[in-house]
Parts: sequence; structure tokens; C-alpha cells
Amino acid sequence: MRSQRFWVLEGDEPLVERLAAGLGRSPARVLAYLLLRAEREDDPTTSVHLQVGTRLNRTTISDATTRLEETGLIGRDSLRDSEPGRPQTAWHPHADHETTIERTYDRHGVALVDRALEIHDHERTVRSADDSSLALALNWRPNALHAPFYAALASDWYETFGLDVRIEHHEGSRRALRQVGDGSADVAVAGAATVLRAREAGEPIVPVAPCYQRATTVLYTVRSVFGEPLRSVAQLEGRRIGMPPNSETKLLGRLFLSQTAFSDDVRVLDTDGEERTALVDGAADVVTGSFADPLELERRDMTVDALHVTDHFPIYGPTLVVHERTLAERAGTLERFLAATTGGWADARSDPGPAAERIAAVSDEDEARIERTFERAASAFGGSEAVRERGWGWQRREMWDRLRTALEQGRLLREPA
Repeated sequence: MRSQRFWVLEGDEPLVERLAAGLGRSPARVLAYLLLRAEREDDPTTSVHLQVGTRLNRTTISDATTRLEETGLIGRDSLRDSEPGRPQTAWHPHADHETTIERTYDRHGVALVDRALEIHDHERTVRSADDSSLALALNWRPNALHAPFYAALASDWYETFGLDVRIEHHEGSRRALRQVGDGSADVAVAGAATVLRAREAGEPIVPVAPCYQRATTVLYTVRSVFGEPLRSVAQLEGRRIGMPPNSETKLLGRLFLSQTAFSDDVRVLDTDGEERTALVDGAADVVTGSFADPLELERRDMTVDALHVTDHFPIYGPTLVVHERTLAERAGTLERFLAATTGGWADARSDPGPAAERIAAVSDEDEARIERTFERAASAFGGSEAVRERGWGWQRREMWDRLRTALEQGRLLREPA
């Protein structure tokens, strides 16, 4: 019996990770195999090679190759031999590694805009002339959660896609959204709940890509103040909870409490942006904040416990938002921005160092700490089934519908937070 040898793709191949940011896991694995095998072997890559080499099943490979062909990243060949019957099919990549990666991100940028139009009930209009300048309004001072944007700058992804991106920082999601509303910025990063409330109020904005698939908000305390380990929602009954005013974290904190049976028995305190101080001084028993906030207290040798909002209710995290006018008139520029930011996400996941260096240069944060915080955020909040299937920034209508329903039931969709 004649044996045949097959080259097999290793599970931790870096090329898969880079491609997955713009494709999802399975298509990325198939495309990476085609690219790498083309360098190693002279014979065509058939479905048998793909099944053995990628360890994916036939249906998954069929779906992946169909998508890759539709996006123009691979081509199909019919192999004719001396055997009777239907010709065997093989596939080949259309370009080398770097060109394929760039094309992958380019196609993904277009797909993200199309997805936003579909989910939020807009239609693509005839594009006007696009330009290269773009202003990005971030929702807080430079920090680890912004690493993908700084990675895109460090790796010249924005330049690769012909963009001159200016990054501006603002104090909170509302202020970032205001920049988009008045035309001072083209794109903003804002919390998903704040975005929904703004849309409900009639603001002409459209979410185009969640930067993180899960909200990073937590309710946390220190053991010396709380008196016992915080393990369950029920322990919040009768407690004082500090929240910053007019913020996404307060909105999500109130949403979290609205899902409990004892929300009226909790006292919400305005901490005026000084949550950690209020907690350490004993003015509050628990406070809301970003997942990174408790880490500062841990570095001060305090025992910290936290409840993650999205462990109890799935909510998108910081999301990229544009004005309807931008979506209509500058779709091409927006697509290039999303393509380049996809590259930034992939590069930050691979090596957050260059992004951390840039963030540290404009903040008082330590580079190594920024790297660790981003890696933790990306791992805990960056992934989802949608990302595994379609790549970074993919959104689904049901997530927005579920959040809208929860905000309405909690009487938070329209009233001030």
C-alpha cells in the first residue's frame, strides 16, 4: 500500500492570527495553509490536502473556500488526470503573504461597513470623492484599550491605506460622541449603551464596529472595606455603590442593578470621578469602573474582588461610531480606516509593545503595564463567536436589540443616567 505525506499547519501559526483578524478563524486557517503550502510544495492543494493539513472538516473547508473565492483572495483549479470521472478541484492563493494580508483587511473594511448598513437599516449610497484625513475621537485619556489605534499608527497601517489619522482624547463617551455630532471628528469611540441612548434621542449616529465584544465595566471593592469576599450579586443588597456621573460605567452599573430584585435597596453615590478614593476612604462599599481600575489597588497590596457586568448580561464594549453623513458621503474613507484598524488590532495582539510605547509617550502609564493590560483586555473582552466566525469588529443585530430591551425595561433608555 502506497503512503502519502501531507504537510500539516501548526496550531499556533502567526499567519493564521494575522489573517483571522479580517476573516475569522476557519477561513484564516485555510488561507494560511494555501499560502504556506505554496512555498513548500509544487503540487496543487486539493480538498484532501486541506482536510489533513488544516484539521478542519469538509463542510468547514467548503464554506471557507467559497468565502475566500468570493472575496478574490484565492482561485480555483480543475485538475484533469487519466482517471475517469469528475475533475478534482484545487485552490491557490492569488498573491504573496503581505499582499494577501493587506487585501484581507481591505475586504474586511468593506464588509464591516456593509454590515453596519444592514444592521442599522441604512442603504449604501453613491460614494463621493474620499479624502485622506480622518479625525478619531477617543473616549478617554490614552490607555491600553486604545492599543489597536496606536498599533495601526506604529505599523503604518493608516499610511498603507492612504490615511492621515489624527487621534484626539476626550473625557467620556458622551463627549466623544459630541465631536462626531458637531463634525469635529469623523469617528468616535463610545460605550455601546451610551450609543443606543443617543440614537434613541434622535442623534444621527451609526455604530460601525465594536472594538471589544464585551463591555469592560466591573463593580469592585476591597476586602478591608466590604468585610467579606464579593462573590455574588446578592451581596450588593443594602450596600452603597459609588458611580461616576454621566458615564458609561454608571449607565451599565445601573443596568446591572436593574436586573436584580433589590435595586431599590441599593444606595447609588455620585463619586465625581474619584471612585477608588471613595472606596478606599470607606465612603462607598462598592464602585463601578473599567476592569483595569481594580488593578491599581492590587498594586497597592489590597485584596480586590470584582463582578464583571458582562458575566451577567452580554453587552458590547467600546464601539466605533460615525455620523450618518460620514457613512453616506465618506464610505470609502471609513472602509480604509476600518481596514487599517483591523491591522492595528492584529499587530497589537501579536506584539503590543510598539503601541504601548506610543501610549506611554502621551500618558503617565508604564509601557510594560500597558502591554499587560491590553493583553488581558483582548483576551477577556475581545473575542466572541462573531469574531471567531467573521473577524474583528463584527456586530450582530440581536446584541443591540437585547441591550435596547434591557435599557428600556430598566427605564434607562431615555432618562438621564
